Amino acid sequence: MKYLAILTILLTALILKSCSFNDSEMVYEEKLVVFASISANLPVIDTVLVSKTASINDESVLSSDLVVNDAQVRLIEDSTGKTLDFFNVGPGQYFPLSDVTQSSDTNYTSFIIQPGKTYTLVVSNDTDSVFAKTTVPEEMNIRAADLGTYVCPDGTELSTDTIDVNNLKEFSVDQLLGFASDPQSFISDNDINIDSITFRFGDCFTKSFASYPMFGVDFDSDNYQTIKTLTFALDANKKGLEPLITIGDINAPSFEDPDSGMFYDYNYNGIRDSTFINLIYDTTLGFRIWKGSYFRGENNVPYRINPWQWNIEESPTQIPWLYFDYYGLNLMTFKATSESYFDYFSGDPVGQNIYLLPDSNLEGGLGVFYSSYETRFLVYVKREEDY
Repeated sequence: MKYLAILTILLTALILKSCSFNDSEMVYEEKLVVFASISANLPVIDTVLVSKTASINDESVLSSDLVVNDAQVRLIEDSTGKTLDFFNVGPGQYFPLSDVTQSSDTNYTSFIIQPGKTYTLVVSNDTDSVFAKTTVPEEMNIRAADLGTYVCPDGTELSTDTIDVNNLKEFSVDQLLGFASDPQSFISDNDINIDSITFRFGDCFTKSFASYPMFGVDFDSDNYQTIKTLTFALDANKKGLEPLITIGDINAPSFEDPDSGMFYDYNYNGIRDSTFINLIYDTTLGFRIWKGSYFRGENNVPYRINPWQWNIEESPTQIPWLYFDYYGLNLMTFKATSESYFDYFSGDPVGQNIYLLPDSNLEGGLGVFYSSYETRFLVYVKREEDY
């Protein structure tokens, strides 16, 4: 019993020592924060964002005070040593051209991001310097997926569409520049096949992320870690009179116009006036939960952020209603991303825990520098009444 008592005392002392709360306090150190990306087979098309950190104890700091406008930014292709310098073009924003009128600058146009190559981004100012590397993915291939039959919550069975997801695959980057300047003429001149899908409302179609899939996309998921998708509505800015009520009530505010009848009052002013007529509008609970509230612009006109983005990792992936915010022509882009993008989003990039930092590849700083290889296709989103 004597030895047992001595052993108990020793173990208690060890436990208390190991549970000591005399932890050393981490000293805050200001760092540069950089966000940048490059895409295979393209020149640099995204601005590099540079700012600095602030202590979480300093509540008086404004985000506008943290942008860095005196940085030197340089992109280097490691295998050749070829470099591209960036200019400060806005608050904390850097781009290889100081003015868009210089888009024919040969230093810029000849610096095309090559698949499989490694690039280094170096950012420095008078007080700090950081760098990061990324290896560009080799390729990105997608194909249509046959998802078969979908069973609605009420037991109704519906077949899913199979669409052409490679209708822009054969065009070079130079050719696609023509598409960017005049989509309709490009589509017509090249006789591009564009399949249509129908946006429908109801429990089967707009209840959750697991609702009826409009179509499916397949890819070799073993070859990629994270696929970033972008849905860009080409007809988002089309304006016209607020639409008349021609289908079942979708819980939108409505008023009677003496000349035309009942209409959806998108901007809550009691007058049938101008709005973004291709906006997919609904204020039911499912929409509010999954999509959030609409943004409001001039004259309280509702709109959505365009393009809409999402990350996926598994294939085949189902494309439901959540991928689309506007009727009309939509450009969908699937981007195979580098390992640095996967690592960053495996951390805490949306700031759920202020004490947990995302996994940055910036040596000596925070943020992420990543690369991607992208493929894209066009799809047309029809209204339900046209079904």
